[in-house]
Amino acid sequence: MEAPSQAASSPPGYTEGMASAGPPTSTGQISPDGRWRWDGTQWVPTGQVATTRRPTPWIWWLVGGCAVLVIVAVIAGVLGLASLFTNFQRGGLSCLPSGFPAYPGATVTSENTYYGSGLPPGDTRECRMTLESTDDVSTVTAWYSSHLNSGDWKASTDAASGTIRVQNNSKSSTVGNIELLGRGQHTEIRITLDS
Repeated sequence: MEAPSQAASSPPGYTEGMASAGPPTSTGQISPDGRWRWDGTQWVPTGQVATTRRPTPWIWWLVGGCAVLVIVAVIAGVLGLASLFTNFQRGGLSCLPSGFPAYPGATVTSENTYYGSGLPPGDTRECRMTLESTDDVSTVTAWYSSHLNSGDWKASTDAASGTIRVQNNSKSSTVGNIELLGRGQHTEIRITLDS
């Protein structure tokens, strides 16, 4: 009696891969896909169904968590930049000393700080800030005159030029000028402070 041929006893679709290697040498060997077992003469089904591997649920939790973190980071970045911009507009990031009076309702239109050479003798820093107010020049002048002559500052107004000269009482080397320029019903406030 002739032994069954490899092609006849091989599982469907398995003959091509096993034909060149010949029959397995040990009984009980399992096929690479886990669906067939060699019983010594032929391949027989193991009874296990090949399953396709599906992603585990934790992967989706990880992807979802990362997406939430990205969304939170973007929202925090936008809110942080908006807060920074608003703070700058209100003079919160001012180069002026913390005790310098800030005109209420004025918005910062420009700010520059200079260090080093090119400054008046004895000074190491110059702050230049421009603000816009919806009040007229006389209202702004009166406010600065009253607020700068109290606390740690003293002021003198030069009526001819419309300039208010300021000096810090506790640090006499900190001096500056406030120029008030009328722009219709608006006032441009230019502050220069050397220290």
